[in-house]
Amino acid sequence: MKRTIAVRAYVGATAQIVQARELLSARILIDSPTIIVVLRGRKRLRWGGQERVVESGCAIAVAEQQTFDVVNTPCTSTGVYEAQWLACDGTVTAQYSEGPVKGQRIGDVHVLKSGGTSFLQAFAHAREGILYPAEVPTEVAKVRMTEMLTWLDHDGAYFGHSQRPSLVRQVRRRIADDLSAIWTAPRMADLLGVSEATLRRRLSDEGTSFHALLVDVRMSRALTLLQVTDLPVTQIALEIGYSSPSRFTARFRQRFGYGPSDVRRPV
Repeated sequence: MKRTIAVRAYVGATAQIVQARELLSARILIDSPTIIVVLRGRKRLRWGGQERVVESGCAIAVAEQQTFDVVNTPCTSTGVYEAQWLACDGTVTAQYSEGPVKGQRIGDVHVLKSGGTSFLQAFAHAREGILYPAEVPTEVAKVRMTEMLTWLDHDGAYFGHSQRPSLVRQVRRRIADDLSAIWTAPRMADLLGVSEATLRRRLSDEGTSFHALLVDVRMSRALTLLQVTDLPVTQIALEIGYSSPSRFTARFRQRFGYGPSDVRRPV
């Protein structure tokens, strides 16, 4: 199967990361509740003076709207870092969290203590429910995702659910829905039903600006596409709204401190 980001409405999304060298990716926003299984190499998440390390064969659950510095270290024997992630749709996590959960709500990250072969099989089945919609009915795919949440709850944790998304999140999602569009603050304000002045003031109150969000959403998606697809850099540039590959490369390097090709190229 061609490497890509698979998305299924009301179920979730999934992809497989492959990275050829150790790189620090600063200020990476995890937008949805996500479970990550490291297959080869090691993942480090750093935030607020804390750090969590996920070794090969282990899993971690990450709450929505959390920002981390991420270091993916390739396996010494294969020379690549490889992981799979499973992002849960908000409707699934909301329904589960309203039930009789036993664990503690995940505030940032939860490293799974249990699991093993049965957990990894359930993880693979949940991914298949997203990857193969023609073969797996939607209700079955939802049950498989719920099974993953049950595994997580059994391990002592569950995903909470945000009832009202912040303005920053609304703006990010609008941009993410059409990355190649010509985005301006007036257009975004009109879509959100507020004045441009109000949009700028409220974003400033949340510590950002429209331009900063636009660049970050585009560059974050570019990094993901470099990790989980085999698309050429020129095509990735076009998909996120850059007609000039050199301008895209410069902006990407400015955001992350390394170039797009470094994500795939070994040391």
